[in-house]
Amino acid sequence: MASIVKGVVLLASLATFAYSFYVVGRLVLFLSTPRSISKAHTWIFNLLDNKSRVETAYGPVVIDTLYVIAFIIQHSFLKSAFVKKLLAKLGLAGAERSIYSLTSSICLHYLILNWLPAQSIVLWQVDVVESAPLWWAFVITHGVCWIVIFGGSLVMDLPELLGVKQAFYDFKAYGAPINYKSSELRNLYAHVRHPSFVGLSVILFVTNAMSVDRLLLALLLTTYMYVAWSTDHKDLAYQKLQLQRKKLELKAQ
Repeated sequence: MASIVKGVVLLASLATFAYSFYVVGRLVLFLSTPRSISKAHTWIFNLLDNKSRVETAYGPVVIDTLYVIAFIIQHSFLKSAFVKKLLAKLGLAGAERSIYSLTSSICLHYLILNWLPAQSIVLWQVDVVESAPLWWAFVITHGVCWIVIFGGSLVMDLPELLGVKQAFYDFKAYGAPINYKSSELRNLYAHVRHPSFVGLSVILFVTNAMSVDRLLLALLLTTYMYVAWSTDHKDLAYQKLQLQRKKLELKAQ
């Protein structure tokens, strides 16, 4: 019976892996598609005084804030020791990371689908569609940042990051994958489980149309990321050592 449950968990983890990739694709389009506010909207909002603009933006801003807070709560709560102990008691320790990835993807997907623009307050707007140099600068900047994020995910072991490896190891009774890693790497993983916060920060803030709702999203997510990022001097020393080893390996080839 236990092997059947572990088999189901493994299949579910593979489905979660695919769904997470789909949601990330939607996120790329959501954050990196050049935005434009129609001239009709701009003309109408220009007729409003500052108080009316704030009142118009109030509803979307409040709702969007609740979406982001719900995502942050889910992201933090499912990493708690309480949830880990509960899943271990239920015999679902191997599904812990897959459950975390699935719920994160669901929350993020819901946020993307239901996000409300607050276009009555726009900090800046640059028309990149009409200018080839600006369009290429925008696309290249975002493209490089997404490549860095994806590359970092591969380096940090993408199947493990999304929970597939844990489910497979549990199915084969190999033990947790983290047990096969060095203590220094385990310490780093305990502090940082997402690659390239800088890359995501650039994507959030380097936008051609910064409306107040997008500013809210950028501020909340970057604040959460940097508060949750708790690396110490041991993590820095480990990363420097690994970088030196990689350089020596490349020179030896």
